[in-house]
Amino acid sequence: MEKKNMVFLSVIAVATLLTAVVGTTFSFFTATVNPDDDNPAQNTTITTPTLGITYAQEGTINMTNVVPGAADKSFIFSVTNGSDVSTTYKLVWSEVTGNITGTEASSKDLTYKIDKCTDGASCASTTPLQAATPLTKTLSAIPSASAEVVTGKGTNYYKVTVHFERTEEEQNDMQGKTFTGKIIVGSAAQDSSGLGQ
Repeated sequence: MEKKNMVFLSVIAVATLLTAVVGTTFSFFTATVNPDDDNPAQNTTITTPTLGITYAQEGTINMTNVVPGAADKSFIFSVTNGSDVSTTYKLVWSEVTGNITGTEASSKDLTYKIDKCTDGASCASTTPLQAATPLTKTLSAIPSASAEVVTGKGTNYYKVTVHFERTEEEQNDMQGKTFTGKIIVGSAAQDSSGLGQ
């Protein structure tokens, strides 16, 4: 009986050892592809288009010592796409400085609008993009310009105009106020359908 137990325990020990070895073998399994003369290695190349947005602005809007009813101030800027695929971007106010605050009743009289030029750099013909909106006081996105699209190898031109409305109301609370700012491309992402292999 003792000999039978010894054989039985020996069989269990061998089975346990085999299980441990098999488990260890699988836990360290690594898949490796080694090319040979009959099966040379294949190179897979994935190419994505290069983001090619170039932004150009002729200057900044500078509103200092302007009076209600004065001539509008404007500037033109462009967004050029150097890549072959269309790109979507947004426009934001940047480098905004000044002391226009929201407490003055007349602050709403100082507005900006953006027109998209339909005839290139001359901007003689435009379509409205951003309707007259009170001038921003901080870095902020332009609401209607959150998904602008420039085609591959194309250029979009914009004209920004700042207007100080003259009203029949007292506007003395705007004396001594200043504003400086510029508009830039906030972020851009290319059309995924332009990805190639």
